[in-house]
Amino acid sequence: MTDITLRQLEYFLAVLDRGSVSNAAKDCRVSQATVSAALAQLEKQLRVTLIARGPARRARPTSAGREFGVRAREILSGVTDAVESLNDESSALQGPLRIGCIPTAGPRMLPATASQFVKHHPQVDISFVEAHPMTIQRMVLNGEVDVAVMYRKQIQIEGITRHDLAEVQLHAIVSADHPAADKGGVDIAELIDDPLILLDSPPTADLLISQIRGIGYEPSVRWLIPNAETIRSMVGLGLGFSLANAVPHPDTLTFQGMPVRYLPVTNPEFANTIVGVTMTGARLSKKLATALEILRRTAAETDPHWWKRQSQSSRPSRS
Repeated sequence: MTDITLRQLEYFLAVLDRGSVSNAAKDCRVSQATVSAALAQLEKQLRVTLIARGPARRARPTSAGREFGVRAREILSGVTDAVESLNDESSALQGPLRIGCIPTAGPRMLPATASQFVKHHPQVDISFVEAHPMTIQRMVLNGEVDVAVMYRKQIQIEGITRHDLAEVQLHAIVSADHPAADKGGVDIAELIDDPLILLDSPPTADLLISQIRGIGYEPSVRWLIPNAETIRSMVGLGLGFSLANAVPHPDTLTFQGMPVRYLPVTNPEFANTIVGVTMTGARLSKKLATALEILRRTAAETDPHWWKRQSQSSRPSRS
C-alpha cells in the first residue's frame, strides 16, 4: 500500500485552497520547501501530476488533482470526525470549517456566524467563501466547502442535500418618497409600471423575471447590476425599484445617506427559504451540526420581523 501521510494531504489541500505553495506554507506555518517536498513526494508515490504550476507561481489542480482533492478532503474530514467522536462528552470543537455563501446573503449570515464561532468555539479554524449560486453549489460537490448558504429556488445541481434555515419573504425596495413607501406590504402589480433594477447574479434575475411573468406581468428591467449596494443607492435616488430576500436593519441608509423602504411582497408565488446545503452522503459531524444550528439562529435573529420587534422593545414606554 502507498505510504501516504495525513500531513501530505494537508499540504496538498492547502495548495489547492490558497492557489500557491507560498500561501499554503504560510497557512500551515511551515517553509515553502517543506510544502514543495511533501507535494513532490505525494505525486511520486501516486505516479501522477496533481498540481500544474502556472505563471506567477500560481498552482492549479490537474483533472487528477481535482478528483484526488475530493477524496483527500473526505479522508481528513473523517479523521477529524473520529477524533471528535472520542470526546463527544466535551463541548470543544476543533479543526477546519469552510462555509460558503451567496453574496446577497453574506451580510445577513456570515458576520454573526463568525462571531459565534470565535466566541464559543475558538478552536475551530473557520473560513468563508462568497460566490454566485452555481459556483457555490459546485464547491459543495467538489468538497471545497463543508456547507453553503443560499436560497432554495437557486438550487439547480443534483448531489447536494438541503437543510432549511428559515422561511423568507421577498421584499420590494423603493425610495422613501415612493407612493407605496409607507404601506405595510405591496402586490407586484402595484410596481409593475416602474423601472426594475435587478441583481446580476445568475440565476437570480432570471428566476425573478420568470416568476413575475408567471403571474401575468411583464417587468420593465432598466438595469442588471452585480452589486446590491449600488442597486440600493439607485433606488434611493428614485431610479427604479428592486427586489431582495435579505432585508437589512431599517436604519440602514444608502451610500449617499438616503433612506429606502423594504416592503413585503404579498404575492404567495414569491415565498422562498434560506437553506444550508451539504454534499449528499456527507456525514453530519458534530461540528457541521453546530454550524447549521448557528446559521439557523442567525437567520432567525436577522428576520425582518425581528428587526421590528427589536425596534418596538427599544421605544420608551408611556407613563
